[in-house]
Amino acid sequence: IRSSSAVAQSADEVGVAKAVEALRQATLGQQRGQLEEMCHAQLAYGHSDGRVETKAQFIEGVMTRKAAVKVLTLSDHVIAVVGDNAIASHNWMSESELDGKATTTKIKVMQVWLRDGGSWKLLARQAARPPQPA
Repeated sequence: IRSSSAVAQSADEVGVAKAVEALRQATLGQQRGQLEEMCHAQLAYGHSDGRVETKAQFIEGVMTRKAAVKVLTLSDHVIAVVGDNAIASHNWMSESELDGKATTTKIKVMQVWLRDGGSWKLLARQAARPPQPA
């Protein structure tokens, strides 16, 4: 998915976009098998608070999260494919609830995907809080 709808997508860009969406769905739905399959063994999963997790830590965090995630949307997608690698960036917005308290999270995310055989695997991810207005 490119930021301009006037530019045609390559087959690789479409494949990466589908992988990004499948990861969103697997994360929201706590689908361990899908997460295991989509993440590279050497995954480095960076959070907006600076923590970086391994594949096992990321998946375990999704599976044991205490907050109930109600909504997880991604917007403003930009995908660039370079050989067997792709960089996907987007805005992440989630709404969750923990102990009756609602929380909205808005972050910027950059993912690095690696073509592994016939599929795209998440190799790295880093999130950052968007700049606050002055």
